[in-house]
Amino acid sequence: MTSERKDRLIQARVPEKLEATLKNEARRRRTTVSQMIRAILQDTFQLVDDVVANVDLIVSDSVDLAQRVGRDARLRGRGAHPLSAGSEAACHEPLPDAADRLSPVQAWNEVVLNQPVACTKCGAKLSRGCRAYLGLCEDPSRPRAWLCAPAVEALANRPAGRIPDEPAHKPEYGEET
Repeated sequence: MTSERKDRLIQARVPEKLEATLKNEARRRRTTVSQMIRAILQDTFQLVDDVVANVDLIVSDSVDLAQRVGRDARLRGRGAHPLSAGSEAACHEPLPDAADRLSPVQAWNEVVLNQPVACTKCGAKLSRGCRAYLGLCEDPSRPRAWLCAPAVEALANRPAGRIPDEPAHKPEYGEET
């Protein structure tokens, strides 16, 4: 009885330089050239199968990324930041006590909210994840002051950096009134 081989023989012509590379690599790995070529072919086809199987995921991730980039670019083009969503509209009418509560604020620090707050000026609800502005003042016992992005934008658009209810001219130290 003759034993029948299950594997098939395939011959291929290769350039001399590739033959030398294959033989050297097979020697280095302590295997035959035939076994090494078989392993390379199997690994290559497995890699291609894996890429093809995941192409839908790669494409959907790419589409999601492109949509996010496009949305963010449109928001930036309109002068809004993606994190300021929900506070793009004009600031509402000031609350009755807004001027008193905002008067001790010396500066505004831009933050990204982790908890919802209300704008001290207009009462707009600012949700977690949106940009808001925290008022900085010398008296830590005072309640925190928050501004929505449109309220800060309105501050920047006032003549000479003035805020509403501020006198047109404040006397400087040593200046007579």
